[in-house]
Amino acid sequence: MSKRLRVGWVCNSAIEISETFLLDNLKLLQTFADVKAISGNKPRGDEHPDITALDFDDVPQSFYHVLRRKFTGKDVRTLKKRQQCKQQLQQELHSFEPDFLWIEFGTTAHIASDLLAALNKPYCIAVHGFDVTREFCDPWYREEFVRLANASLAVVCASKHTRNLCLAAGVDQEQCKVVRLPVDGIKFKPAPHPPSSPASFVHFGRLVEKKGPVQTLLAFEQVLKVIPDATLTIIGDGPLRETLEKRISKLEINESTRLTGALPQNEALNLVREHAVFCQHSVTGTNGDQEGFALSPAEAALMELPVVSTLHNGIPEHVIQGETGLLVREWDIEGMAEAMIDLATNPEKAMKMGKAGRQNILTLCDPTSRKSNLQSLFSSTL
Repeated sequence: MSKRLRVGWVCNSAIEISETFLLDNLKLLQTFADVKAISGNKPRGDEHPDITALDFDDVPQSFYHVLRRKFTGKDVRTLKKRQQCKQQLQQELHSFEPDFLWIEFGTTAHIASDLLAALNKPYCIAVHGFDVTREFCDPWYREEFVRLANASLAVVCASKHTRNLCLAAGVDQEQCKVVRLPVDGIKFKPAPHPPSSPASFVHFGRLVEKKGPVQTLLAFEQVLKVIPDATLTIIGDGPLRETLEKRISKLEINESTRLTGALPQNEALNLVREHAVFCQHSVTGTNGDQEGFALSPAEAALMELPVVSTLHNGIPEHVIQGETGLLVREWDIEGMAEAMIDLATNPEKAMKMGKAGRQNILTLCDPTSRKSNLQSLFSSTL
């Protein structure tokens, strides 16, 4: 009988309600390995009892940190995080005796740099979006990421676009592996009946700049000029909620637009299924932040919703233009409105795209394939 793998899973962030993909990664690893999971910030509640929540990432920004970086060029705040990470995790992981370490986000690898050197174990870095876009604006982080990536077993990228960002930064080609995120076809199942209206649109995700909820709202306002009884539901919460509320009031579209706030995942998915078209106008943030694979459109496709989105990072890799959805350039508000109107006025076309979308994601994001790919990757460590 072959030895069961032992994996140390490390993530610097607390696992929030909007980061279900992190839990999915963890659960998949647990199907073939004994996993010791540690996060660097304590969550609000006890939702994840199998994750040890520490506070190695909790170093509040101070004026001292800003001054030291300005005059010495040293990011002393991150250096403090590195020290805390090594102190809190070294003995715990050493006693666990992992075969290798799974590091969620390049930012976690950056903070865990001293720990990785001390443990001297093979490790993988899973990158997702902001950690290889926005964070690359910091030369020291980019340099450190490349160093750590080239010393790793592999950098696991959810999209080809993300892999290319790593390659452009200087990561060796043989280190970068494209392994799609898993999406459960049973969990994300289609609605048992057609939507009540072909002009019902839905956006599901955190209300942050890169997910483009404001751009989606502006496109919807143009849709209403052609389809007055159209509706838009925006599910999620975040820093742009107040902006959206003000825009909705100013545009006088309160009756046709609904903001639900954050909902438990099952409740949110059931609400998504009631709609005809999924919309997400992803854009590159003013700080360089981008989506990675962009899971929400893929999950919507599994529920047989056609997708209207943008030519942004990994989205064109799983939304097939003209077959499973319609894609426009970032900031093409008029083009997005036209795409929404097209699908709302051609329900048979929308339904055909939705069914094709489900089949595409079932193949592309099959959890069994990801498990097999990771097992093959990790087998080189034993």
